[in-house]
Amino acid sequence: MPAKPSPPGKKSSAALPPEPSVREEQLVGIATHLFASKGYDATSLRDIADAAGITKAALYYWFPEKERLFVRVVENRMGLLIQRVSLAIDQAPDPIAKIRAFLLASAEQMDASRSGWVTSSINFWSNFDGEQREILLAQRDRYEQLLRQCVVDAVAQGKLRPVDPALTSRLLLSGLNQLPRWHKIGGRLSAAQVVEAYLDMLLDGLYPKT
Repeated sequence: MPAKPSPPGKKSSAALPPEPSVREEQLVGIATHLFASKGYDATSLRDIADAAGITKAALYYWFPEKERLFVRVVENRMGLLIQRVSLAIDQAPDPIAKIRAFLLASAEQMDASRSGWVTSSINFWSNFDGEQREILLAQRDRYEQLLRQCVVDAVAQGKLRPVDPALTSRLLLSGLNQLPRWHKIGGRLSAAQVVEAYLDMLLDGLYPKT
């Protein structure tokens, strides 16, 4: 198979360029940071190319459309997130522990990659075509279904009172998804510690124990 040609318009350097897959991941990382800090609409392909130190024509070689680049950002983040929470759930011994494991694993990823989380959650409903939206919605639904199943199992085993699994899952996820709006990295509590406190309040209640 013939080798993939080198991208045009590279601004530097004497060293050989990295393999395309490596460069693509670098561009995805740069785009993730810019989408999170500036917002999707305010970030142009020119901004991403400048931050990467390449020409806009070179960026087109890998990502000719901003929408396609954003989909790649979200796919990467959601793929890692689903993998992480699935492993955490599998290792937890009972349904309540699985709910905790799901949310704590999610919060740990938020701590590890705040830009990726912010980019995906804030810009998720940007104006993409139907095919691109279906890709993103399928991943989001798969992630949420993992938590919902944990709630279903907890109710079935009598670990939770009979609650609506969909509403309960959305309540749990709403606290998680709002965290980046106020939580500061390096603050008194990590995102995972905040979620642990949320879970204690939600699962044990706010009434004083007698």
